[in-house]
Amino acid sequence: MLFNSLPYLFLFSITYLVYWNVSQKYKKLTVVIASLFFYGWFSFPFLFHFMGIVLINYFVSRILWKRKELGIDTKAPLRAIIILNVLNLGIFKYFYFVTDSIYFFTKSESVQGFAQSWDIFLPLAISFYSFQMIALQVDIHRDVCKDKISFYDYFIFIFFFPQLIAGPIMRTDNFLPQLNNPTIDSDRMKKGLFLIIGGLFKKVVIAENVSMIIYPLFNSPGDYDSYSLWLGMLGFACQVYCDFSGYTDMARGSANLLGYEIPENFRGPFLSRSFKDLFTRWHVTLSTWLRDYIYIPLGGSKTGFGRSNVNLVITNTIGGLWHGANIAFVIWGFYLGFMIAIERTISRLWGERNFPQWRILPVIQTFFVFIGFAYSGIFFRCAARGSESLSVAIEYTIGMFHIPAQGVTLDRISEVWSFLVFTFIFNAFQYSPIFYEKLKRFQNILLPISAVIILLLLGIFGDSGKDFIYFQF
Repeated sequence: MLFNSLPYLFLFSITYLVYWNVSQKYKKLTVVIASLFFYGWFSFPFLFHFMGIVLINYFVSRILWKRKELGIDTKAPLRAIIILNVLNLGIFKYFYFVTDSIYFFTKSESVQGFAQSWDIFLPLAISFYSFQMIALQVDIHRDVCKDKISFYDYFIFIFFFPQLIAGPIMRTDNFLPQLNNPTIDSDRMKKGLFLIIGGLFKKVVIAENVSMIIYPLFNSPGDYDSYSLWLGMLGFACQVYCDFSGYTDMARGSANLLGYEIPENFRGPFLSRSFKDLFTRWHVTLSTWLRDYIYIPLGGSKTGFGRSNVNLVITNTIGGLWHGANIAFVIWGFYLGFMIAIERTISRLWGERNFPQWRILPVIQTFFVFIGFAYSGIFFRCAARGSESLSVAIEYTIGMFHIPAQGVTLDRISEVWSFLVFTFIFNAFQYSPIFYEKLKRFQNILLPISAVIILLLLGIFGDSGKDFIYFQF
């Protein structure tokens, strides 16, 4: 059930009407039923698998809280549940990646036969809910989540349907305190509607159209000239940002209309002046999860400068592998971690020396960070080619530097420029909240217009839109 679809509009409308006309006890039940229906719409069999995993995690959580009360060490059950969650994720998501890798190095026919004897499908949202449940168990162990959570609240925390499929990855301290006291007022309603209309625009107007224009480039990059390849690279950066940021906006808007705030996942990342800054603004909840549960346990920045750089690269490489079982995702994550490490090293070597104080310097920095990040997207996008992903990414890269230009210019490729402008406008809105505050003066005019636009976008694009990119994770 896509957010940009009439079935979601129908489900959310019914949920909203029931939710605000029942008591607090039945508000939670309404959210539970809506969440079950929402996930079951995608896959009814995997709904039972998901519910079973949640029940096991809840049972272990109770054990952890009980041990905390009695002063008993919690490391053993914590390790056990983390291993279980990682195995659950690994079997479904990385089974073929592991067996294909073993076959690549050993050429063992028995390994290939064993892999082909299984037919494994990837459950929706498994990467997101696995990370969220692991974080909850670790937070109990660390005394971040001291109070016991009722089963209702535990279930809603994991299953909350607006953010269920593609995040943002929530923490206990930024969602659970709201569950017993959802609040709604005119400002929150208007904010929610603005987020939904903005998210829909990003998804169906920008991401969908850019996707249709540039997809031939990633099928056969050798057929196109360097101008098309460069602009296609920038176009994919816009596509993935508008697709995922659009989903987050619609998730946040839906939550706002139910009286909750869920975390922002993007804060104007394309206006960042460094890769370090970019990852405080891009997929924020995953970046902070990786920092808190992988980078810091590895030693973080307390292990010395060289080792901390290694920790950064390891953390980002794991982040790349989280996105998918493909060598291109691993290279994508490694590349981003390496860029941050290089950036830190250059900054350390310069020390206290003064950089040139040109007024245009921030613009230059932003430009190079955006280009560097957009280049990584080639590996991200080519991962869809499976076993051919790396060779296609290399072919794409070589084609970008063909001088003189070879190949043909892709049809409609110049249209990407206009979508780039729209993308940077949305980044500016996220980067500085002052834009939203200025829009509030016109909210009485904009709201009815927004409502009409929502219906038009759903009517025009609702049945033909593609899945959100992050649904595959």
